[in-house]
Amino acid sequence: MTTVGKRTRLLVADDHPLYHEGVARAVSTAPWLELVARVELARDALDEIRRLKPDVALVDLGLPDLDGIAVLELLKPDALDTRVVIVSASEDRAMVYRAIAAGARAYLSKVSSATTLLSTIEAVARGETVIPPSMQAGLAEEIRARQAGDQPVLTARELEVLRHTAEGMSAPEIAEELVLGVTTVKTHLHNVYGKLGVSDRAAAVAVAIRRGLLG
Repeated sequence: MTTVGKRTRLLVADDHPLYHEGVARAVSTAPWLELVARVELARDALDEIRRLKPDVALVDLGLPDLDGIAVLELLKPDALDTRVVIVSASEDRAMVYRAIAAGARAYLSKVSSATTLLSTIEAVARGETVIPPSMQAGLAEEIRARQAGDQPVLTARELEVLRHTAEGMSAPEIAEELVLGVTTVKTHLHNVYGKLGVSDRAAAVAVAIRRGLLG
């Protein structure tokens, strides 16, 4: 780190034990980095970020109780110095856009190497914003599409999840119907929200009907 004698304090919010372990192993190789808290729920992340005020927080996009973008939004009134890195299995361009627009200082794939993870944390702690090269083109396309007011393009799976949502099915019910994990279903829903510019199920269904996406 560029600040001599100061360790970067890191909080991790993720509900997958293996990811926690991977981050802990990476941190153990970086003497400039200190892991101050590991939590599994967004509500706990909010409490611990406000209490500990870490330099950097790694926050999973698909936390069970609230998504990572909601965490960003709820932290805004606190005006803390903590810089948030969103981590996700999805590289959907709409979600990358939403995360950065909400204040994330980086968006990182959960399969990133330890080297990439540590370099991202270090850059973010210095005040930089980090978008991996693999996501930059998609983010640029998303910005252009939003400026042009283009119709959002939902994938076949996103449309399928949205249709079941419109039928009143819950995420666990959709997961069972489509033989998917609940977290995967929630990720698809978050992608749909981002593409439609909404923040909840009811609004997503209403916008989709109005635009003829469920016809």
